[in-house]
Amino acid sequence: MVQDEAARLQNFEELLDEFRQLPGGVERPRTFMEIAGYPHYENACSNILAFFMDPEGPHGLGTLVLDALLSVEDSVEVGRVIGGNVSIEREVATGVGNRIDILITSDDHAILIENKIYASVDNPLDDYTNYLNQMANGRSEHKFLLTLYPTKEGSEWRFRNLVHEEFVGHIRSLLDRYISNADTLYLTMFLDFLSTLENLRKGSRMDQKFVELLARRSDDVEAFSTNLQRFRIELKKKVKDLQGLIYVRHSSVRAGTGSRATLSYTSVHVIDIAAEDLLFHVNTSVSPQGWEIDFDIPRKSDYSKLSEFLQRLKIPFSDRERYGFIHPSHFDYDEDLNQISPLLQEILDKLAKYQEA
Repeated sequence: MVQDEAARLQNFEELLDEFRQLPGGVERPRTFMEIAGYPHYENACSNILAFFMDPEGPHGLGTLVLDALLSVEDSVEVGRVIGGNVSIEREVATGVGNRIDILITSDDHAILIENKIYASVDNPLDDYTNYLNQMANGRSEHKFLLTLYPTKEGSEWRFRNLVHEEFVGHIRSLLDRYISNADTLYLTMFLDFLSTLENLRKGSRMDQKFVELLARRSDDVEAFSTNLQRFRIELKKKVKDLQGLIYVRHSSVRAGTGSRATLSYTSVHVIDIAAEDLLFHVNTSVSPQGWEIDFDIPRKSDYSKLSEFLQRLKIPFSDRERYGFIHPSHFDYDEDLNQISPLLQEILDKLAKYQEA
């Protein structure tokens, strides 16, 4: 039994060693649409696309986006001009009332775009096709289905599936040819938008090395997760048992509990010293490193008043690394609670007696 436990702990240590050896993730900067919370909104993306597709738009990028779109098709020469008299329309109604996301026409081309991000493709693509056939008038017809992931939807209606990431790649490959005339402000917005489209797919995936680790060590991961949950339950029980040994003798002291970190649990006593205009916490926390008592102020303000007050009551403390103060006493994780509770009770009694004075 002891050997089994030792082997299990060794497996956990090896698992953590493998995890530590994974390449550290680098947090990519967020785009403006991601900050605003709208990266997946199809209408917003379609509006932005339509804006930058307009060759006469103030962005100064000319036909960049349209040429990139046409270059996707093997039948169209890379860099071929879209033609004159370009019109970009949004939400174009068909004869039966269905709406096309983006419709582009020029002297030479008629282009239909259905833009999808997370939504399923359940549009009447047959109606879209009929509409394009009727209005093309001999112009070269193109139908694109923009999606986050590859799909065969629309293939029976000759829609060309274009993944957003691929489309962005085509745009970036042509960007150098058009950048000289671009307006700096709009160019910045455009590049940010391209990053948003690229990130839509990247953001939905976990790091591949981490996924491989989970697949290879799934049994050990499950066992570790189960034991970690048991440990958290034990932390909470220890704190609850400690509070059961503490007597709160004044209304200015309120008790509660909470988790300050994944591997710790805390007994919190809120102290409201009205005469001193002072509100602070006495926190008694347990973690794998053991028990400690600290003092902090809920709102990170001037700690000098708390420092002076604790000194006056002869409650010992020292500065924490980040904020607040820590009591010099420390107890092991498995310390008898009857050894810890008298110290905490003594601190709370001093505070209560001060209020009663």
